[in-house]
Amino acid sequence: IELDRQARRLFVQGEEQMLTAKSFAVLEYLMLHPDEVLSRERLMDAIWGWDYPVATRALDSRIAEIRRALGESGESPRYIETLIGQGYRFVGQVEGAP
Repeated sequence: IELDRQARRLFVQGEEQMLTAKSFAVLEYLMLHPDEVLSRERLMDAIWGWDYPVATRALDSRIAEIRRALGESGESPRYIETLIGQGYRFVGQVEGAP
C-alpha cells in the first residue's frame, strides 16, 4: 500500500482507494506507529480528541472501512491486527519519513 499524506490519498496495488477523512487519519496514525499496540483510548484521543463526544463504535467503523479499502478482513489481517482487550497494531511494512 502507498499512503500519500500530503495529497491525502491511499493506493492499494496501484489503485486509488477512497477513505473518509477520519478513516484516513486513523490509518495514518497507525502507520506512523508501526508494530506498536495502540489502545482504543489513544486512537480516539489522537483522532477525535477527548472533548469530542463520539461512541467507541465510531473507531470500529473506521477500522472496518480501512480494512475494506485494503482488501482484508479482521479474521486474516495483513496490515491491521486487532488485539482483544488491548487495541490495534499496524503490522505492514512502512517506508519513508514520518
